[in-house]
Amino acid sequence: MKIFGLVILIPVCAVSYLCKEGDNAVSIIARVVFISSALALYFFPAICSVGAQRKARVSIFKLNLLAGWTGVGWIIALYRSMVKPIDDD
Repeated sequence: MKIFGLVILIPVCAVSYLCKEGDNAVSIIARVVFISSALALYFFPAICSVGAQRKARVSIFKLNLLAGWTGVGWIIALYRSMVKPIDDD
């Protein structure tokens, strides 16, 4: 289900980016959709980790916030959010 969200979010972000030129109502809506979908795409690993334990969720959010812009940090955060953490009991 998480991959499905990513597959939907990428084209929405791309199409809204292509439609944001101009001053008409469609371009204004496209700008709002682009900004919201770009933020959701950037923080997608943190959003996917909502069901995880608090410690893992916070570390994924920090990694996504601080190193997500590099691409490698975003992929590592996405990987950590997709893998179920091992319990340290």
